[in-house]
Amino acid sequence: MRKLIIAALLATGSITGQAMATEVHITATNPVIDLSVTEYVDTTPDVASFSTGVQTLALTANEAVRQNNMQMSSVIARLKKLGIADKDIQTTQISLNQQFDYNEGRQVFRGFEANNTVTAKLRDLKKLPQFLDALASDGATNFNGPSFSVDDDSKLKETARDKVWDNAMKRANAIARKAGYASARVLRVEEQSGDFGGYPMPVMAVREQSSAKDTPIAPGQVRIGSTMNFTFEMVK
Repeated sequence: MRKLIIAALLATGSITGQAMATEVHITATNPVIDLSVTEYVDTTPDVASFSTGVQTLALTANEAVRQNNMQMSSVIARLKKLGIADKDIQTTQISLNQQFDYNEGRQVFRGFEANNTVTAKLRDLKKLPQFLDALASDGATNFNGPSFSVDDDSKLKETARDKVWDNAMKRANAIARKAGYASARVLRVEEQSGDFGGYPMPVMAVREQSSAKDTPIAPGQVRIGSTMNFTFEMVK
């Protein structure tokens, strides 16, 4: 006999917004099966996320910041001109540091280096090749990305969950029959916490159409997944 203790959180509805934990005891009289199942849904991304910024060097801190501000203003203006909304542009780092060269063990002051970096989301992937080239012409000195994703993956995650359920039930019933039982019933199920999210598929990507002067971009596909842990009881 196996006793399962399942912890659940029940909202109290109180002003404090605290939650009470309760334990549900389920007793299995027959052997049980523990399974962890992961399933994916492959899809074409519709959002490209990246970071870009400006790095400037000058003999004084004020001049380094002034030059950086001018170039960064051009970069942000280009982002907006290409259709990126204000809500999709976020400053992620601003820094100012002294820079030195080393000559025969001696520090030689080079100047002050100013950095300003923003992250942005582009929702029209057809513009991405021209977009990257335009950033460089407007003063961007560094670029990281893009990383591709799906803006609203809720339906895809639900599809992945359905696939997990189907797979888990088939596997549990098959194991139960091999062990001489008629079927299996679910005693416990939990979805792994955290944003399982999507990530690039390790397959050959299809290249976006672009002119010879544009940066070639291969968005490929992303995978949206769900992982669930199950406990089944085998029943006669």
